[in-house]
Amino acid sequence: MKKETHIKVAYIHSISLISPIMYIKSNDLFSQSRPESLYDSTPRPIVIADSLLTPDNMGAMIRLADNIGAAEMIFLGTEPANSIGRVRKCAASSKDNIKWYFTEETDLRKLVPANKKIIAIETATNATNIYETEIPSDVAFIVGNESRGIREEILQQCDMVVYIPIPGPTRSLNVSHAASVALFEWYRQKKK
Repeated sequence: MKKETHIKVAYIHSISLISPIMYIKSNDLFSQSRPESLYDSTPRPIVIADSLLTPDNMGAMIRLADNIGAAEMIFLGTEPANSIGRVRKCAASSKDNIKWYFTEETDLRKLVPANKKIIAIETATNATNIYETEIPSDVAFIVGNESRGIREEILQQCDMVVYIPIPGPTRSLNVSHAASVALFEWYRQKKK
């Protein structure tokens, strides 16, 4: 004969006196804190991506460039004719807020004003830890292809190379994630 086991569960009800947390829309929060005031005294950065392959990454880069308030988003390479709709969809409303374009130009100084320091986000032998590097105010950041990184002939034109230390077992970041870390570290340093 099978023995049945019954488990009794006791529920304890308690009343907690916690103040409600008011949710505030981001536009309301940012209108109060004015994060864009940085650009009253600091030039807007330029964001560059070298030879990206994935339309979702391209759209994410456009959105990120818009989020940080960049002057423009430049894609080195050809426009993905068959998937430009996907790029626009991933960029959402940012596609209309920021200048962005594709170019075959490989001379970065024809794209970036001479006064801007070009900073590569790459794991190169001469790279410095981004958190231990003083990032200049007037900058252009560049990230590379999803699998090969920044082309050597492009990397050689950069004024600085920084890397993002990654403590986990996967030692690479998505290009838009890496660009986010670098751009917002730059922003943090400049807002001090």
